[in-house]
Amino acid sequence: MLKLIDVNEENWLKVRELSVGDTQAAFLDSALGILARGYAYRNDRAKVIGIEKDDTVIGVALVRDLDDEPVCYDLQQFMIDSRFQGKGYGTAALRMLLSEIEKERKYECVEVCVKKNDDAALRVYEKVGFVDTGYIDEEAPDCLNLMYRFSDQQPVFSDVLISDFSDPLFQTAFQTYFSELGITVKDWDGLFREMNDEGDNQAVVRTAGDGSIIGFIQFKPTKFTSWFFEETCGFIREFWISNANRNAGHGSALLRIAESYFMEHGMYTSILTTDTAERFYLKHGYRKAPGCKAKNEDEVFVKHLL
Repeated sequence: MLKLIDVNEENWLKVRELSVGDTQAAFLDSALGILARGYAYRNDRAKVIGIEKDDTVIGVALVRDLDDEPVCYDLQQFMIDSRFQGKGYGTAALRMLLSEIEKERKYECVEVCVKKNDDAALRVYEKVGFVDTGYIDEEAPDCLNLMYRFSDQQPVFSDVLISDFSDPLFQTAFQTYFSELGITVKDWDGLFREMNDEGDNQAVVRTAGDGSIIGFIQFKPTKFTSWFFEETCGFIREFWISNANRNAGHGSALLRIAESYFMEHGMYTSILTTDTAERFYLKHGYRKAPGCKAKNEDEVFVKHLL
């Protein structure tokens, strides 16, 4: 049975023995360091919480109050010992921890700072409902700030993969996107027919529980070739989040969906152009391609996915 336990004088030595592999050690403090943090943040009501499975301590977490903006619970550390990873204990324990915090509900949300390249941790946090706030701390530019908000009902999102652009859902999303940009199209049917005729175009449209459109990302494989070699890259063509849904993590989520699609289909370089969202892409690991310009003179950004 999995359960949360108080860390005390009887079990803290068992907590101290917890560890992770060398790869994860770059992302997390040691178990002893987590115990020390709990003492250092004692004035912020810091609490070190053990995670136990059938009387064996398998993990530890540290939560404290954060009274500066944004006022919230700060999930400082969350660790599952390397011997017990890959069994679903981390996700289950995190859900239990959030449930316990919600019972007090001094604040309306929980924040956690996660390294951008800690893909395993990002997947776990997103699975339980954390979303990227888009905020980057100048003191930790390599981290994403994720937020979990308590509510009577967690928001429900649906992501639909679309390859036929006569689909009304995609057409509504795309027309709303162009409307926000102030772009007028005389022949919408012709535009969507052209997208279908190109072939290999894909899009993911995200909708809210009430059916309203949150945004979409459109992408396709693009082959670069020379007399000696060739590479197929994933090209992000269009990317839009509605004004009402920005700064809530939807853009980051859709970008990761596109990148995962690329890798699943043997594409390990993502490429795009932008003239308005440079900071967003830099935050997500993209870099300007020196000496490369789009035909419309926009900057070209590249990310190697492995």
